[in-house]
Amino acid sequence: MPENKVIVRRFYDEVLNAGDLAVADEIVTPGFAPRGGRVTGPEALRETARHLRSAVPDLRFDIEDMIGEGDRVATRWTLRGTHEGDFFGLPATGRPLEVRACVIFRLEDGKVAEIRPVIDSGSLPAGRP
Repeated sequence: MPENKVIVRRFYDEVLNAGDLAVADEIVTPGFAPRGGRVTGPEALRETARHLRSAVPDLRFDIEDMIGEGDRVATRWTLRGTHEGDFFGLPATGRPLEVRACVIFRLEDGKVAEIRPVIDSGSLPAGRP
């Protein structure tokens, strides 16, 4: 669904890349709960965005592929930036960071209800020589 792809694009471009945390209220369901998160709904997305930006202040998600079918949208992206803080338990390196992943989104009534990420663990800082 083209409209679902627009919502997912806003998830990355407006919230994660630009840091516009207010957009979370428009694009995430009240029940949205990322894996391992302590909170739900728009606040869960805001918390994730704040954590990412504290670890990688200059982060940029580049969407390489996006495919939508029904209530699902799949993305393949690369996150780039400088690793300056704790990144999901990985201590800062001060070096450029490049992480790759695929994420499947499930949408309900025009909002993101669920995400299922698969991170390329070889692209994480701990996997570097």
